[in-house]
Amino acid sequence: MTSALLRLEAVSRSYGARRAVDDVSVDLRLGARHAIIGPNGAGKSTLLHLVAGTLRPTSGRIHYAGHDIGRWPAHRRARAGIARTWQHPALARPLTAAQNVLLAVPGQRLTALRPKPRAVTAAHTVLAQVGLTAHADRPAGQLAYGDQRRLEIAVALAARPRLLLLDEPSAGLATSEITRLAELIRALPADITVLLVDHNLDFVAAVADTVTVLHHGQHIATGTPAAIREHPDVRRVYLGVDASTSPASGNAPDSPTTTAAADGTPVLRVRNLRAGYSGASVLTDITLDVRAGRVTAVVGRNGAGKTTLINTIAGLHPNGPGTEIHLNGHLVTGIPARRRAGAGIGLVPQGRRLFAGLTVDEHLTLPRPHPSRSRAVDSRQVLDLFPALAQRRHHRPHQLSGGEQQMLALARALVAAPDVLLLDEPSEGLAPAVVGQLATIITGLAASGTAVLLAEQNLALACQVAHDIAVLDRARIIRHVATADIREYPTELHDLLTVPTTTPTPS
Repeated sequence: MTSALLRLEAVSRSYGARRAVDDVSVDLRLGARHAIIGPNGAGKSTLLHLVAGTLRPTSGRIHYAGHDIGRWPAHRRARAGIARTWQHPALARPLTAAQNVLLAVPGQRLTALRPKPRAVTAAHTVLAQVGLTAHADRPAGQLAYGDQRRLEIAVALAARPRLLLLDEPSAGLATSEITRLAELIRALPADITVLLVDHNLDFVAAVADTVTVLHHGQHIATGTPAAIREHPDVRRVYLGVDASTSPASGNAPDSPTTTAAADGTPVLRVRNLRAGYSGASVLTDITLDVRAGRVTAVVGRNGAGKTTLINTIAGLHPNGPGTEIHLNGHLVTGIPARRRAGAGIGLVPQGRRLFAGLTVDEHLTLPRPHPSRSRAVDSRQVLDLFPALAQRRHHRPHQLSGGEQQMLALARALVAAPDVLLLDEPSEGLAPAVVGQLATIITGLAASGTAVLLAEQNLALACQVAHDIAVLDRARIIRHVATADIREYPTELHDLLTVPTTTPTPS
C-alpha cells in the first residue's frame, strides 16, 4: 500500500493534439492541505476532474488509499470518500439548504418520504460547522453567493470524505468571506485531506501547507507558499501574459477617463426598480443611468442584490410594481427577456451558462439580432478580439480553460452587438493576467460606443474600467460616485463596504 492517500503518477489528459494535463505527478499525505495554482488554461480544474472521476486520464495512474482508481467511475470514487465542490456552485436551487445537505448524508435514501432523524441531525451539524444554521430552511437559490459556496462545502462534508476537492472556492467572494472560508478550511478535521484550486494567492497561503504550480498542463514547481511566491518561473507564468492568450494588440482602448464618449447619452434608464424573492424585498427604488461609451459598475457585498439587479434588467427575474426600465427611450418593463435581447440588451451571466454539448462556433451562431438592428456583427469579427478562443473554434466548454469559457460567454453576447452590455461578475475564477485582458476588452467596448453595466466583486477591476460606481447596500444604492473621485479619495469604498479597495498581488 502506498504511503500517500492520493498519488498521481505521470497523469495526462489530451484533447486531440492538445494536452490539458501533461505528465503531472503529485503525492498527498493523509491530512495534507495542498493547493494547485497557475494561470487560466494551466489544467488545474482538469486535474480535479481526473481525481474525481468526471474525466478519465489519457495516460498515467491515479492511486487513492492504495487502490488504482483510474478506471473507477465518479460515483464509486465518491462512495470511497472523495468529495468535491465545483468552480460554480452546483446546488439543487429549489431545495432548502438542509435538504441539499440531506442528499449527501450516507444512509439517507432519496426515495424516502421522511428523512431519518439521524440524517437530519447530521445535516444540521454540518450546517452549523459552516455557519449556515440560520439559513437551514431557505431555498439554496435565495442564498447569497458566499453562502452558496459554504453550502456546497457543507454538502461535500456531509458525505464524510477522506479527500475533499475544492475548485476555486474563493472565487466571487468578498475579503471578509474569504477570511471566513479560510478559517473553515483550517478547522477541518486532521483526517480530511484537502486538494484545492484557487487564484487568490493570499487565500492559498492561509490554508495550504504545500503548493503545486501548473502551466500549459505541465508541472512548474512544488513547495511551500512562501517559496512559491518567490519562484521566478512562477511569477513569470502566473502574472505574465502569453502572446497566445493576449487580445489583439490593435484593440487596446484608451483609459476610461479619456474615452471620447465620456459624455454619452443614456442608453439604459432604470427608475424605481424593485425586486425580491418569495415576498422578501431584495432591491428597492433602484435608479440608474447607463450611458453610451461609459462603464457603470455596481459594487456591494455578496447578497446585496447585484445579480438580482442584472437579471431583472435583462428580464430573467420579475420586477416589482412601479419599476421602469427604458432602453433607447423605449419602455421594456414587462416584455420577455428574448425581446429585450433583440432590442439591444446583451448579458454575460455569472457562471457563464454555456451549453455543454455545443462547440465555440456553435455558441456564436445562437444569437439572432432583431432584423431592425443594424449594428450586428459576425462571429469572425468578434473572434478577432479573442485570438486564443479563435484557436478553439471546434472545442466544447469542458475543453476550454476558465478564462476561455469567460471569453466565450462574452463573445456570445457581443455577436448581437448590444447597445448595452450587462456583465455579472466577469472576473470570477480568472487569473490576474486574464483579468487584465478582460479589463482591456471592457474599456475597448466602451470606447466603441457600447454602454456597459458591470456588477463586480473585484473592486480593483471595477475601479480600473468604470467611469462611475454605484454602491449597493441593504436593497438600495447608497452612493453613486465618479471613479475619478474614488482615485482621489481611495478610502471611500473602504468606508462604504468595509473591504479593501485593491486586490493583493504576490510580492
